[in-house]
Amino acid sequence: MVVKPNLEGRKTMGNLELHQNGLRYSSTKGIKVDIPFSNMKHAFFQPCAQDELIAIVHFTLKAPLTLSNKKVTEVQFFKESGIAADDIDGKGGRRRMNDLDELELEERERVAKKKLSQKFFNFAKLVENQAEKTSTPIEFDIPYGSNGHEFHFQGCPIKSVVKIRPTKNCLIAISEFPFFVIDLKEIEAVHFERVAFGIKNFDMAIIFKDFHTFKRINSIPRESIEEIKAYLNEIGVIFSEGVVPMNWNAVLQQIREDFESFLETGGWRFLQEDEHEEAEEEDPELAEDPEFADDETGEASDDTDSDFSDEEDEDYSSEADDAESEGPSWDELEKRAYEDDRTAAQKRHQQNDEKDRGRRTGRR
Repeated sequence: MVVKPNLEGRKTMGNLELHQNGLRYSSTKGIKVDIPFSNMKHAFFQPCAQDELIAIVHFTLKAPLTLSNKKVTEVQFFKESGIAADDIDGKGGRRRMNDLDELELEERERVAKKKLSQKFFNFAKLVENQAEKTSTPIEFDIPYGSNGHEFHFQGCPIKSVVKIRPTKNCLIAISEFPFFVIDLKEIEAVHFERVAFGIKNFDMAIIFKDFHTFKRINSIPRESIEEIKAYLNEIGVIFSEGVVPMNWNAVLQQIREDFESFLETGGWRFLQEDEHEEAEEEDPELAEDPEFADDETGEASDDTDSDFSDEEDEDYSSEADDAESEGPSWDELEKRAYEDDRTAAQKRHQQNDEKDRGRRTGRR
């Protein structure tokens, strides 16, 4: 098995043993780590998930241990599932993994993960039974839906986006280091921040009951909010939502300075009031009087109609002006054409008369 945090080097391998009053991990290089039952605050068993290849037993400690010259309160032991690259016995006539087809490979991986998860589950039950004998009862917490549809959501509680899984007693992300574990009994309230139309992600601020500390989980996909709300309703944690992130250090300090006033004004009700105010700012028509809104709408429509009629009059007058500025009318053009034809006819008549006179003179 592998231990995290590492005792030395990049990866520490060893064996985890169950003793009368606790657990002992012995590395291949002789380093020992002892975890008595009395120092276990939470114990978790996480079986191999559909998209993961490791089974985990994880412990949150009451008092820190010193590992690699660092004090830690989260210790984890895990083992990776997989199939052998070579078939040593040569059964089935296949000696290389390349000869396995895809379906058979997936089936062997599924069986291997199931066997590994069962071994870890059996070990967890042995630990629970032994702890009960020593009057220090321990119950291993398992993520919701481990036996079927798993409930989880993506978020960034520390450094990177990880898969966060709710359990019966905690909210955990233990598949990657650094670990994230929050005890549900220590949560006072939850406030969803940056919840607005068009924003794909939101943040979740977790306020603790000491009114001194809080924890923010960033970059949670918007489609997860309803499922998280249902989970918080189930465990009895109040929640609210808003558009703007809160300055929780200042808010908690103000609550601590006048805690009685905080209780008299309804506790966390101010977060819900802020939520309603933000909704009204986004849609101010909801806060208007209906009759006043109708009157105002009617006046606006009248103004719009009058503006439209004025525009039509202006367009008509401008078209008339343009028609006058373009030149004479059709009647004037016909009159001019008639006069031009008449003048041309008179000229032709005079020319014909002159020609006739010339002919007569010549004959004489």
